[in-house]
Amino acid sequence: MPMTKKWCAAALAAALAILPLAACNDKDAKSGEGGGANAAEPMKLRMLGPSGANKYIKFEDREKYPVWKEVQKMLNEANLQLDYELVPNEQYNVVIKTRMASGSKLPDIVNVSALDNTTLLNLAKQGVLMDLNALIDKYGNGNIKNMYTKLFPFAKKSTTSPDGKMYWFSNLHIKTYKDKELAPVALTMTIRKDWLEKLNLPVPTTAKEYLETLKAFRDRDANGNGQADEVLVYDPSNFGGAIAQWFGLGTDITAVDVENKKVVSPWYQPGVKEYFAYIQQLIKAGVLDTSLIGAKSEQIQQKVTENKVASSHEYNLGMSREPTIKGGGEYLPLMPLKAVDGITPAAQLEPPHLVWQKYAITKDAKNPEAAIKFFDIIYSEKYADLLYWGIEGLTYKKDANGAKLFINQGTDEEIAKKGTTNGSRLFGDTVFPRVQFANLEFELNQVPPYKAEHELNMLKYKPYFVNMNQNYLAIPDDKQLETKTKILTNLTTYSSELATKLALGQKSLDGWDSYIAELKKLGLDQLIQIDQQLHDRYNSVN
Repeated sequence: MPMTKKWCAAALAAALAILPLAACNDKDAKSGEGGGANAAEPMKLRMLGPSGANKYIKFEDREKYPVWKEVQKMLNEANLQLDYELVPNEQYNVVIKTRMASGSKLPDIVNVSALDNTTLLNLAKQGVLMDLNALIDKYGNGNIKNMYTKLFPFAKKSTTSPDGKMYWFSNLHIKTYKDKELAPVALTMTIRKDWLEKLNLPVPTTAKEYLETLKAFRDRDANGNGQADEVLVYDPSNFGGAIAQWFGLGTDITAVDVENKKVVSPWYQPGVKEYFAYIQQLIKAGVLDTSLIGAKSEQIQQKVTENKVASSHEYNLGMSREPTIKGGGEYLPLMPLKAVDGITPAAQLEPPHLVWQKYAITKDAKNPEAAIKFFDIIYSEKYADLLYWGIEGLTYKKDANGAKLFINQGTDEEIAKKGTTNGSRLFGDTVFPRVQFANLEFELNQVPPYKAEHELNMLKYKPYFVNMNQNYLAIPDDKQLETKTKILTNLTTYSSELATKLALGQKSLDGWDSYIAELKKLGLDQLIQIDQQLHDRYNSVN
């Protein structure tokens, strides 16, 4: 949709009233490092972004941190001098929307993550944002291309606009195992391991055994408080819980089947009726706590603390809830359980590669070559190491196989006093993008062997669906976005209400054809078609 003057006068006044948290520059490109009396004049860049959110590790104190000194050396070597305008996080949304809408007196490089794709593409059409591909071809030293086409090829797919151009850089993340194998993390149903051992129950291997195990927890008072209050926490109002994948279902109203390059809807998949029938059984048996459907995380956490949660949907390597259980306890991640004959249970995985946040070069950049030099530093493996891992021997070490492992530095307050931080805590997401080469080895080193074993088993498990379907869709054009927005408003509401009522038995499975007819009427087929087009375009980007 065309850009309009919808930014209100109040927002403008608010933005003008805000003083930047940090307006400073680095003038270290002098004698000794990248400078001297005969050195070329430093190339200046004006940078606008949010300040860091860390209470103790602050960008304004960067000079005391060894990791920053290494980054500054890279900037000096490139003969770059950066002038920072960092705005408090809570004020940045108003500031950036107002500044970009004005279209004048813009910085050279700006963090535009607060603006949606439609707004940014409209700004690009107006010439406010520069086409990065042309600048990279003209000025790049190869680092950006290497990152976007070889090391993080998915990034190019996710950030290429409908016109084939690229208007923003992004944070990039990839996780591997043994330096080569992609390492997605699983989201799965977890079950109380200590209760299984206490009651001498086997680990369930089918959906039927899972139900019987949950019933046994209640019948045999697994938590020992004399009440039948051991419950399953699960929200059937959407398909994002791992039980849905046991029945071969995707994770959202439309879901990407990555292996087969196909967009599907769980409402049309073969196991969907059996799935709702099974959820009804869980509720009828009293094991699924219906009061927690749609509940806030605080309510769920209270149940965990009270030692009443028998099973829930979690990251398989998650360790945050166990320490909060009154009296202690352990959660065992389950493999996908067989639920229906003829349907192989699917896994739910978080993609091993992520693309998020947006950083643009504006029309007011006086020296585009300098701006590209900056991003060539960002998209170098040296910077990526400093950003994510920090400095060897100070913030990380290597195991016998050469895998990097973080050194425990204590709390943020302690880290600030010692100066032993990696780059991400100090300057990530400000005007400095994150480039992260993570490894699975460090995470496996932090969890019990049974959780590590589960993760290794999941690495090659098939079939699977992802929990972040948007990661596999290209940026929609104006028409596609407008159509999707109109459809999703009513379709999402109806789908959620229908799924909840079917789970609770408030709607009968006998009325299935009428439910599907209503989903079609609300645009489900059209939504699948658009998402398939976006997924096809995503895959077509070379």
